[in-house]
Amino acid sequence: MELRRADGGVIAVEVVGEPAAPAVLFCHGLADSRLAAYGFAGAAHALGLRLIAPDRPGIGGTDVRRLPRVVDWVAEATLVLDALDVGSVALLGVSGGGAFAAACACELPDRVRSLLLIAPLGLPAWPTRGMAAGQRAALQIARHAPAFGGWFLGRLATLARREPGLFLRLATSEMPAGDRRALAQSAARAAFLTNYLRAFHRGSWGVGQDLRVLTRPWGFDLESIRVPTSIHQGDADTTVPLQHARRFAAAIPGARLHVHPGQGHFSIVTAPEQILATLAA
Repeated sequence: MELRRADGGVIAVEVVGEPAAPAVLFCHGLADSRLAAYGFAGAAHALGLRLIAPDRPGIGGTDVRRLPRVVDWVAEATLVLDALDVGSVALLGVSGGGAFAAACACELPDRVRSLLLIAPLGLPAWPTRGMAAGQRAALQIARHAPAFGGWFLGRLATLARREPGLFLRLATSEMPAGDRRALAQSAARAAFLTNYLRAFHRGSWGVGQDLRVLTRPWGFDLESIRVPTSIHQGDADTTVPLQHARRFAAAIPGARLHVHPGQGHFSIVTAPEQILATLAA
């Protein structure tokens, strides 16, 4: 569906799972889109959940809107929840979307039931040991030239359209074996390509903005989050290292960290029902 901001701009939203079921706001990852929610659709149906997945500004089907900081996206998330008449909501943030979900947990404590983070990318000052060399380089570039970082990832989207096989070989070259096996499955491979391409549907500006706000101060304190929080992380992840999940768990009062042995950034979500079960509680 398409919602409208006060300025007339469009926010594209996907809703998957059980209609009228308890709502979960899904915050997609970096260079990803709302369509990633379909990877959790089976689990949502099984658990009786409704995932509400908006594209962030400039990504997928959502019009451009400048965000000074991560926390400034909360106003847009609130608009989506209000438009869909959602009162109580759980939050699900995946990878780079974890910061946006955490911001909502901090700023909307009376509205949020719980927070679930999967392989969340941490604050810009956190160490990157354990991250693949290409990922570290991309973040370093983003800290100084986020628009260029978005443009470069957009060039990879052009490659993905023209030579998907070559793109996948490049994208998976630094991944652990578990992630390569997961993305070798035809359905997962097709979803990965579709979601990546959808992120750049309106060009690279939106991904560049995500890079900018994620590599600058976020505008809120993780220590201020008071909602029940669960964090799931694979210990073989080289896209976002395990130490980021540990730091999230240490910073958020009462957060519970679940480490999945042998799992990477993509293989961890190939069987999501167990992970999402906390959202149905």
